[in-house]
Amino acid sequence: MSELTLQWSDVGQFHQQTISENQPSKVPGVVRLGRDPARCDILFQDRSVSALHVEIFFRPGQVWVRNLRVTNPPVVNGLQLKQGEAPLHPGSHIHLGRVEVRVLQVDLRAKNPPTATRPGPSGYGLKCPNPKCGKVSTYSDKLLQQGCPWCGFSLAAADSVVMFPQERP
Repeated sequence: MSELTLQWSDVGQFHQQTISENQPSKVPGVVRLGRDPARCDILFQDRSVSALHVEIFFRPGQVWVRNLRVTNPPVVNGLQLKQGEAPLHPGSHIHLGRVEVRVLQVDLRAKNPPTATRPGPSGYGLKCPNPKCGKVSTYSDKLLQQGCPWCGFSLAAADSVVMFPQERP
């Protein structure tokens, strides 16, 4: 999983934080920086930082910063980012008002492909407890109430089974 490590000083306190591609955040897929705790994942106290200033996100092979504040644009690597996005690299500097955020490390790892040769489970089924039937049907609350679609036997005592795509009825 790709990661980015940031470092900054805010109102006299030193901070360092690593963010990852799929980490939980207020807005899925991005990490937002600013002063507003309701909208931002990384918070600043310095009043020169906008309530919602920038967001950082990952794309294949690259990390980007996007300006969210036209009236207080960030300065990325010495250039004012009035709108749009800019790529980030180790050593990049992002100025949010008076606060300088440095990119210490960028680790862009490719996602590992699954190693299983068999497809994963696609759902759960119910095995009819009637010894004369024993068929498996796709799980649903409605099916529990109606009974086995083949023999009508109650599925209240049915075993729950994991179903793979080729096993689905």
